[in-house]
Amino acid sequence: MTNTQPFVPIIFGGNRGGYSLARALHEQYGVTSDLVLAQIVGPVAHSKILDYHVHPAIRTDFKTVLKQVTGEITAEYQGQDVPKIVFGSDDEFVDDLIAYRDVFPEDWIVPYVPQSVLKKAVDKSQFYQMCEKVGVPYPKTWHLKDPILPSDVTVPLVIKPAITPSYQPLHFAGKHKVYFCDSLDEASRALNLMRDNGYPDDFVMQEFIPGVDTDQAVVTCYRSPHDREIKMMVFGRIILEDHGPESIGNHLVILSEDCSHSVFQHVKQLMEAFDFTGFANFDLIWDDRINDYLFFELNPRLGVSNYYVTMTGHNVAYYYIEDYLYRQAVKSDLKTEKKLFSLVPKKLLQFELRDNPYLKDVKMCYREGQVVHPLYYPADMNWHRQSYIMLSKINFYRKFYRNYQELKKQSKGIDDK
Repeated sequence: MTNTQPFVPIIFGGNRGGYSLARALHEQYGVTSDLVLAQIVGPVAHSKILDYHVHPAIRTDFKTVLKQVTGEITAEYQGQDVPKIVFGSDDEFVDDLIAYRDVFPEDWIVPYVPQSVLKKAVDKSQFYQMCEKVGVPYPKTWHLKDPILPSDVTVPLVIKPAITPSYQPLHFAGKHKVYFCDSLDEASRALNLMRDNGYPDDFVMQEFIPGVDTDQAVVTCYRSPHDREIKMMVFGRIILEDHGPESIGNHLVILSEDCSHSVFQHVKQLMEAFDFTGFANFDLIWDDRINDYLFFELNPRLGVSNYYVTMTGHNVAYYYIEDYLYRQAVKSDLKTEKKLFSLVPKKLLQFELRDNPYLKDVKMCYREGQVVHPLYYPADMNWHRQSYIMLSKINFYRKFYRNYQELKKQSKGIDDK
C-alpha cells in the first residue's frame, strides 16, 4: 500500500461484509484498506483494494494480535500525520474492538458505541424488554437463564442465544445459527446442545412466525454521535435467504425499498431508547395478525450484506468517514432507490420465485440493469476474482438442491409417522 492516503481504514475479518465496506471506501475516497484476518479466503482474495495482515491467532488471542497490527501499521506510517479508523466485519470483532478500545493508539478511531451501550443493545433479553417499554412489536418471547423449558411454552418455537458474540466462536456438531423446533423434545435438546458445548449465557425462545422469505426484511440505520439525529435508513426486503443450518438467515437477495412510516418510527424509538449511535441493522418479519412488522434484534454494526445500502446511493463509508474522522455534518437522506442485491444466479432466483409476486420486481431490476453483486467491483476485477464469483454462483445450485433433498427427507419422516 502506498503511504499517500488521506486516512488508513483497517478492517478486522475477511468475510463478504468486510469486502463490501472496503469497496465502499474505495468507491467514495479511492483508498486501499488494511485487512486483518486469520487467513485469506475467497471473498477477499486477490484484491487490489486490500492490503493483507494475516494473523492466524486473531480469534483466539485478539489482544496480542491487536498490539502487533497497530505496531505494524504505525511503523508503516512513521512520521506521517495520517489518521487511522478501524472496523469489525462481524459481531465478535465489533465486540473485541470495543472491549480493547484502550489498546489502540490515541489517534486511532473506533467508530462504535461504548461497551455499556453495546451490552444492553445486543442482549436479546434486554432488547425485547426495551421493545415492550417503547411499544415496538416483537414475537412472543421467553428468556431462559438455564436450559429448562417453562411450563407455559408452546410449539413451534425458535431458539437462539441471547448473546451472539459468546455463541459465534463455538464449533460443535449439530450447531445451528438458530434452532427451529416443532416439539418440546426438540426444544429441550437444542437448549442442552448449546449449553453442553460451551455456550455460557442466557437463551431466547420465541413463537415461530410463519411466512416466506419475502415476508422478512432488514433495516440499516445510521444515527450520528454528534447531533443524535438519524441520517440514513434503508429498508431491504429479503427476496431469498440461506436455509443452511449454520448460515440460516443470511441474506442472499435483497430488494431495496422506501421504509414504511411505522418501521421508521419503531427504529427511531429503539435507537433513541438505547442511545445507540453509528450503524445498526434490524431483522424484521411481517405479521398478518397486527398488519405490521415484528422486530427480532438490533445488530450493532453493518451487516454482512451491507452493500445493499451502498448500492442505493447511501455509501456507508461516507457516514463513517465524514462523521467520525472528519467531523463534518453529514446529510440526512431517507429516500431509497429500488435496486436488487443478489449473490445467486438469475435463473436460480427466478425459479425460486416462480410463484411469488415479487418476481415481477426482480425481472424489472434485471431489465433496467439495477442488479448488483457485492463482490463484482469493476475496479477490482481479475480472473481470480471472476472465477470465485462464478464458482460461488454455481455452488448455490448445489446448495439449494441439498436443501430440497433435506426437506424431502423431513417430509417423508412426518408422513411415515
